[in-house]
Amino acid sequence: MADRRRIRLIHTSDTHLGDDWDPDSAQRALSAVVDGVHLFRADALLIAGDVFDNARISDAVLEFFVNEMARAEVPAVILPGNHDLYDAASLYRRGPFEAAPENLHIITGTRGETLSFPHLTLDIWGRAMDSHTPAFRPLAGIPTHRTPAADHWRVAIAHGHFHFPDDTEERSSPIRPHEIAEAACDYIALGHWERFEDVSQDGVTAFYSGSPMGASSARGQVAVNVVELNPVSTSPVNVAQAELALL
Repeated sequence: MADRRRIRLIHTSDTHLGDDWDPDSAQRALSAVVDGVHLFRADALLIAGDVFDNARISDAVLEFFVNEMARAEVPAVILPGNHDLYDAASLYRRGPFEAAPENLHIITGTRGETLSFPHLTLDIWGRAMDSHTPAFRPLAGIPTHRTPAADHWRVAIAHGHFHFPDDTEERSSPIRPHEIAEAACDYIALGHWERFEDVSQDGVTAFYSGSPMGASSARGQVAVNVVELNPVSTSPVNVAQAELALL
């Protein structure tokens, strides 16, 4: 494990670009998140689903997003969620993404896939959502054993509803406690809930970031998770919520 780099991730979700309620604020929030990548000198940006509010938004909104990801400069890993499904009509198949910058990485494997970033000693697993139903399990297929590349950090990104042990209602895209506990991951970046929440299980660190504006404690601010991965620390994974100005 000594070969792993010390790295910092910015984790957010549910930016809902193109919504009908306040589209300008959603765009300003995303820009603030990208500003945070530079402010915190992050090595990568993770957006855990519902980047866009619906599949009917204009190409102009898609172009805005692609341009913001280019401005981030570091690897930006995007997971489709229930509002921006990766299906035959997915907006991620539209023209603006054909000219996407090299640092933009969209998880499209609906059975799960791993993206590897050797220069960061980082592997990211995710499963793109193609249907938001109880049958879709965001963590189905997640590795449960370390691979030979055990010198890499293992991070997962998932979008769905965490089921607490006393939950009785079956929800779409369920995430069960045992799935987190059994995952061979250092950190699981979750999306779907609008609030910041720690759902770590049996030593596996898993957090919801909340939406940038929904997780903030004050108007005029956005909030993101800042994730520190430090191989020389006795607590190698540290997660803190940070607030940024919404300009």
